[in-house]
Amino acid sequence: MSQFLSYLLSLFFFFFFINSLGTNSSPLCLQQNCGNVTIRYPFWVYDESAYDQQYYCGYPGFGVRCQDGEAVLRLSGDRNYHVKDIDYSNYTGTLTLVDTDATTNQKCPRPRQNFSLETLPVNYSSMDLNLSFYYNCISYPPTVPFIPCLNISSNRSYVFVENHETEGFESFDWSKNCEEKVVVPVRHILTEINIVYLIARFGEAMNDGFVLDWGRVEDCVTCEDSEGLCGYNATAKEYLCFCKDLSVRSNSCKGTLPWSISRVKNLCYIS
Repeated sequence: MSQFLSYLLSLFFFFFFINSLGTNSSPLCLQQNCGNVTIRYPFWVYDESAYDQQYYCGYPGFGVRCQDGEAVLRLSGDRNYHVKDIDYSNYTGTLTLVDTDATTNQKCPRPRQNFSLETLPVNYSSMDLNLSFYYNCISYPPTVPFIPCLNISSNRSYVFVENHETEGFESFDWSKNCEEKVVVPVRHILTEINIVYLIARFGEAMNDGFVLDWGRVEDCVTCEDSEGLCGYNATAKEYLCFCKDLSVRSNSCKGTLPWSISRVKNLCYIS
């Protein structure tokens, strides 16, 4: 690359970094909005059509897709969840998600997959509780209320607050008598554990979504404590640290020699 182009690249980094000071973004990334959701560090925009995926803009697994003006996060393998809100607060905050099954079938959502936190730096919020769904039960206690809109012929489907399935029917094994069990989190808007009330309100609860608490990635703590912003090189499978002096370092903005400009350009697919 010519000296002139290298100079332009340095200016490019400089102006991106100045902008990032007010948005808490990486010096190579800009804050973006998708619908009503603001996407910025440690979250980043995943664009399936882009040649350069911006893995380096934040934490692995925090890539948010913007599909038809709506923010979507892929979790639990290949499961998509609508991002209702991201709250940012000093490298910690909350993430509100809605199962896509709830948004495609508002009145009677049928969750199809258990939710898993996987290896992301997130935890369940105290605002959440789990619902257990049992589908296509061929045998069931006749006095237990079922979900009418999920019935298939004579089989019945049920919903309970997790760990309350056997209350009053301790000897009955729901898993052995039902075709499928799915456990999903919802925000704790249910004021009482009453099965009739739950059948009437589970759709509303799923449409309201659930909340996860997110925090710092362990490998990013040193970088962030040195006033850097942490990113990730997916090719080399290593973390990066973007610093205020426009350098990119391995783990901290203090006491470590910065990467060369050529290494940064290779990271960003600039040639």
